[in-house]
Amino acid sequence: MSDFFIVMGCGILGLMAHGATTRPWLEWTLRFIIVLTLIGEGLVAAGSLIDQGHNPWQSGVSVGTAVATAICLVFYGRKLYSSVFSFLDNIFSGAAAIALYKKASVYDVFSKIHVFLPNSIPHMVALFIYISTFATLLGAVDPETLFGGADGSKLPSLPLPIPVPIDTLFSYNGLGLVMLSFCGIGIFVKRDFKTAMDRLGWKKPSRKQVGIGLCLIVFSFLYDYLWSLYTHNTGQDMATKLAVYNSGTFSVVGGADKSLILALATAIFAGVGEETLIRGALQPVFGIFPAAVMHGILHAQFTHAPILMIQVALWSCVMGLVRKYTNTTTTIIGHAGFNFLTTFLFSFNP
Repeated sequence: MSDFFIVMGCGILGLMAHGATTRPWLEWTLRFIIVLTLIGEGLVAAGSLIDQGHNPWQSGVSVGTAVATAICLVFYGRKLYSSVFSFLDNIFSGAAAIALYKKASVYDVFSKIHVFLPNSIPHMVALFIYISTFATLLGAVDPETLFGGADGSKLPSLPLPIPVPIDTLFSYNGLGLVMLSFCGIGIFVKRDFKTAMDRLGWKKPSRKQVGIGLCLIVFSFLYDYLWSLYTHNTGQDMATKLAVYNSGTFSVVGGADKSLILALATAIFAGVGEETLIRGALQPVFGIFPAAVMHGILHAQFTHAPILMIQVALWSCVMGLVRKYTNTTTTIIGHAGFNFLTTFLFSFNP
């Protein structure tokens, strides 16, 4: 439940940020919170630099976090973030390629700000939360095992009880991430319920969009298979070790009925929660690529095999591209469907 309360704390900051658009005292309260966090990050960074025996990876993360947060506080720093995020989004959304194909002005495409408004307090707070979350999870990564380790011995840990408890899926992935998304876009502060649903991309899918969602399921299986050709040949029998991980994490003692329940819970809670947060709430603010990177690093069970985080992030870029030209409901169909089938199959044949 600790993760749920952290998520809700971030949600409260999101609501405060939207309230700050009409209440200056809330803006200064939020700036004060960010400054306090920056001071703490600075002290940690200074301590890691002084301590020569400290983990150099964590030292670098600490220094980078402090610098990134400091830039976030300054308006012209946020303009820099805006330029970078917009540039990346024009690349990953295909807008630049379309401009070249149509022989339009690429400069005009890149000069338009599509994501992250530097003068927006909600966007500033969202960036602060993004940096803090990213840094916390990145600090736990073991860079020496980026490609599975020299001998393949270090693989994903098992941070959750076995089998995955449904209450965790519900409280964190489902309820927690969905509530964070609604708070982050200012539900009942800036937007009413209908406007909030539109902002998050929760719309009734057309038949074509349902078809696209089903195609995403097929694509996800193919993508997963192609990656396995690489990862399963990394180190000493990575395929077997991943099979042990999957069977230990996803198997449910009790037969097909309970396996079906777990598969449905994973599909609904993880699929809906992650897509609502990443595609619905974050992508319109940061763009396809930064949102996808956050999606990858949120899979903290892979801290001992970061290559699997990269796998998730690249897959997430494709989902983000689909979201860009359809809606979040379409990607939920693809994500939830893939989660359901893989979780159910893991229960019998990891």
